[in-house]
Amino acid sequence: MSIDQSIEDHVELDEVPGAADTPPSEIRREGSEAIADALVASGVEIIFGYTGGSVPALARSLFTNNKLAEFGGRTELTAAWMSYGYNRVKRRAASAVVSWAVGALHVAPAVYASKLDGTPFMMMVMNNPPAYEARDPLQDAVEVYSSLKPISKYIKKVPDAGDLPVIVRQAVKEASTGRFGPSVLDLAQTAMYQTTNMRVEELELPRPPAARADDVAKTLELLLQAERPVLYVGAGVHISDAAAELRELAELLGVPVVSTSWGGRGLLPDAHPLYAGPSGNFGWRSANDTLQRSDFWLAIGTSFSQMSTGSWSLKKPDTIVHVDVDQREIAKIFQPTLGMVADAKEFLSQLLDSAKQALSSGPTSNGQSQADISPWRDETAGIKAEWQTEMNSWYDGTEVPINQYFLIKTLSDHLPEDTLVVADSGGNAFGMYRAFEYKTVTPMATGGRYMSLGAGLPVAMGAKLADPSRTVVSYHGDGGLYYDFMELSNLAQHNLKVIVVIDNNHCLLANRASAKASGIDNPWVDLPQTTDFVAVAKGMGVDGERVETPDQIVPAIERALAAEGSYVLDVHTEPGLRLVRALSGIIPIVGDRTPKKGHLADVIEGSWPS
Repeated sequence: MSIDQSIEDHVELDEVPGAADTPPSEIRREGSEAIADALVASGVEIIFGYTGGSVPALARSLFTNNKLAEFGGRTELTAAWMSYGYNRVKRRAASAVVSWAVGALHVAPAVYASKLDGTPFMMMVMNNPPAYEARDPLQDAVEVYSSLKPISKYIKKVPDAGDLPVIVRQAVKEASTGRFGPSVLDLAQTAMYQTTNMRVEELELPRPPAARADDVAKTLELLLQAERPVLYVGAGVHISDAAAELRELAELLGVPVVSTSWGGRGLLPDAHPLYAGPSGNFGWRSANDTLQRSDFWLAIGTSFSQMSTGSWSLKKPDTIVHVDVDQREIAKIFQPTLGMVADAKEFLSQLLDSAKQALSSGPTSNGQSQADISPWRDETAGIKAEWQTEMNSWYDGTEVPINQYFLIKTLSDHLPEDTLVVADSGGNAFGMYRAFEYKTVTPMATGGRYMSLGAGLPVAMGAKLADPSRTVVSYHGDGGLYYDFMELSNLAQHNLKVIVVIDNNHCLLANRASAKASGIDNPWVDLPQTTDFVAVAKGMGVDGERVETPDQIVPAIERALAAEGSYVLDVHTEPGLRLVRALSGIIPIVGDRTPKKGHLADVIEGSWPS
């Protein structure tokens, strides 16, 4: 049975013991069974993990009777990244990851990324019996709870089975509501064998928060008055599944749209006439110019991060409305004209309804109609065209080793238009998210804050499992692939198709560039040219080929698409730094207010709110 078929066939709630009106005496069951039943009732579809210790006690209940689909990673961390990618695409905690006690801290990077990126995530740690906490047991994991607590949204230590159904319910709900994040259950091994008669109830997630009517009305008033308005949108719009509402509002009012550099990509097709591009130093200059020439930002689902604002160097207008599901983001680093806590989809739906009503009835209640912003649209379209002309000049199809931007452009020209590309961290991700053409609405399987090196392949695998109909590409640097290449064997074992493109420049490009800029000779940044990734892949059961010249790229892509299973393209690219700044005078990432010398002499003279 295929993984996706197994997910479709998992047990329905009405088959779960204790879900109906059954006397408590008849629903008493072991803790491990209660966990499985509660996961099903809470909408969890698949369990990722890595076995060890006493995890089999829980596995027995999770996977017998086809209650839940399962997918075992080659490490605890890669299994966790799969769950991260799966849930990011599903937009809820539709999967969970299981680890034995001493493997739990291997998962910490994914837990932390989930918290920073606002990704639904649920982890279950199987730990020693509580009695062992006063001793020195083999594989002591007493401090796992305290280690994970600071980086979790929700965490519970579970010493007995009594409340397991409601604790599991809480964990899934917390991961999937408000600002999404990680839930962690530290489960005592003994609780798996204790019994509970607590009933299991189906979890219906609460409706996301909406904005107050008067705030929506004030926002519409400001939007209609503005002569140079911008809809500035981030990952929160993606994660709330609000791309359709965003597009309808933008087209109704004719307002240009700028996305954040990573999290907001793919909300509108790049070719949409109202899309000015992604902001930030690794974004498009047209997007930055649009933002800085604007007199009003309606910012939705964005945290104004360093990467999207060029280290907070963008000139912001006097009038900004900021909408986010997390109240901590509102007025965090500057005071907006109006701030409100609301889910992006709920807010956009409210604003869209108000705008339709206002435009259908003529002038608004205070006698105002929408300002003529056609000159502003023409201006933003013009600066976008100029930037795209500049980007086109980067796509040199004659260079050997291959020009990175030419590789990205060729991929976007020949992959299906709804391809979901997961780019790993590093310089390749900066190039991919900037230069890859998004032709249709595309979910982002990664967040834009943590960007841990080596997550690309397992996140792509989780995304493919969540949406089997899409072509999924893992765009990986050679440095990152050394972290997670073992998952190639899982692709073959499960006949899961992911196209793995290796941007192989034989170095840690971003690290080497920063070291060079600082005048440092770092011996760690150069990687061996002798590694044969194609041979490694074939040894694990995945076919592939080496690509060394530009003319080989298109035939290789065609073979990868036609292949029955996964396919590796080891593309040898030029190792020089091809970073064109989209904000002049700002050093990406390292730019700050500290005086420097030489190459780092550019200093941001203060940052928001100054």
